[in-house]
Amino acid sequence: MREYVVHEVIRRTLITDADQEVVSGKTRLTYAQLYGRVLRLANSLKELGIGKGTVVGVLDVNTHRFFELHYALSMLGAVLHTINFRLPPEHLVYSMIHAGDEWIFVSDTFMKAAAPLTGKFPKWVIMSDDPDYPLPEVEQAYRYEELVAGGDEKELPEADQIHDSDIFSIFYTTGTTGKPKGIRYAHREILLGALQLFHHLALHSSGAHAGAEDVIMPLIPFFHIHAWGVAFFPAYTGAKLVLPGAADPATQVKLIKEEGVTWMNMVPTQLHMLLDQPGFSNVKVLTGGSPLTSGLAKRAAERGVKFSLIYGGSDQLGTSISVAPRGVDPNSEEALEWLRAGMKLLPMVEVSIRDEEGNEVPHDGKTIGSVWTRSPWLPEGYYKEPDLTRESYVDGWFRTGDLGFFYPNGMLYVAGRQGYAVKSGGEWIPTGMLEAVLSEHPMVELVAVIPMPNERWGQRPMAVIKPKGDVTEDDLRQFMLGKISEGKIAKFWIPDKFVFVEDIPLTSAGKLNKAELQKRYL
Repeated sequence: MREYVVHEVIRRTLITDADQEVVSGKTRLTYAQLYGRVLRLANSLKELGIGKGTVVGVLDVNTHRFFELHYALSMLGAVLHTINFRLPPEHLVYSMIHAGDEWIFVSDTFMKAAAPLTGKFPKWVIMSDDPDYPLPEVEQAYRYEELVAGGDEKELPEADQIHDSDIFSIFYTTGTTGKPKGIRYAHREILLGALQLFHHLALHSSGAHAGAEDVIMPLIPFFHIHAWGVAFFPAYTGAKLVLPGAADPATQVKLIKEEGVTWMNMVPTQLHMLLDQPGFSNVKVLTGGSPLTSGLAKRAAERGVKFSLIYGGSDQLGTSISVAPRGVDPNSEEALEWLRAGMKLLPMVEVSIRDEEGNEVPHDGKTIGSVWTRSPWLPEGYYKEPDLTRESYVDGWFRTGDLGFFYPNGMLYVAGRQGYAVKSGGEWIPTGMLEAVLSEHPMVELVAVIPMPNERWGQRPMAVIKPKGDVTEDDLRQFMLGKISEGKIAKFWIPDKFVFVEDIPLTSAGKLNKAELQKRYL
């Protein structure tokens, strides 16, 4: 590579794996064909005045067009804003204005919903398979495929002037605790974080091991950390890439069979839905975003699904991924528990567990503290938010706002967000562990544990349960009492209150929405 920049990744693929496929809906392209489209698109966008520093917002599901835009915009030095289409409308518009979007690229899937925004943003590109899809009445509007068809298929001199310190992308947190926060990543940071994640998966044979021979299908959207790096590492290794678009779980299972998919990423709620499909089995899954419950882990293992849990976030990228420790049989019950809950730090990542005074706590497998992390790809802070940056980014460390502890063997357990944890009588109760135990009950489909105020103890746990069938509070109490003898929980962890609901709300990232539950029930 001349510089550690995004478009050099796909340029290299032409040498090593030009004939490998990228599949997106009815479109099937080799990397060579896709690179030709990227060049033509980049040349057309240059003619429109898109260049270094231009912020381009993209509103799309995981398609070949969104994938192409990563590389075309990189060649021009433009900044890619991956718009989170799951944000509430007011937060979505806020992120577009805050990021400074100058152009909006939108798929026809979202055009009807996005139409009211045409008065705020004057330059649009519509992405559609329909060559006659109507254009919005704005200052400038174009069809994506016409730009691809009309561009010159030639290398851009600008591509060799992009530096790894230039900003490549901006994306936003989910905004569950306030307005979304923007994080900008330079080329070097986003590639280091994404490819280090892949290297970790390639180094360890257990769980969601990944390699160049895998067929990769991301269910994590590109708007979320570029699908956890999947916008880059299939091209980096020359792996076949399958982009599912807006496919539902049944269609996803069909794609797995037809395209030979072997590796996927998804949040636990998506894994839950796929396991409800009769044909889903024998793939490798990287999951994260919320704790993986014991019940869900066992269901996955029974289907031959090999999984790993990842910990990280928009404001830190990847930090750790679960593997089976050395000396543990990868097919054993012990390995299953480590893969569900014990994460190994990525190379070059440091994590510190600290008490409320900022002091390190013992690595004894039980002392819970606040998780701090640092790495070579940690960003400088939140975009245009100096006060929030000073609170969270301290002396090169990022204060994650999560609670966790280290096992004596160096594995990390993340117990959940500090704001949703329970501190009872001065002792932390890890809600993720409670959720994992409750999920093992055969009549529990989903569970979220939240803190409720208590005059004597400060806080006590409340369990919100979506049941599968008939189950009572007494049934669950007796079940949890049985887990005390197994050493999985302490007696004082058992919730004081159980609430049974028809459904549990999720955030825009597919996590249990504990903020909403606290509003409803507290």
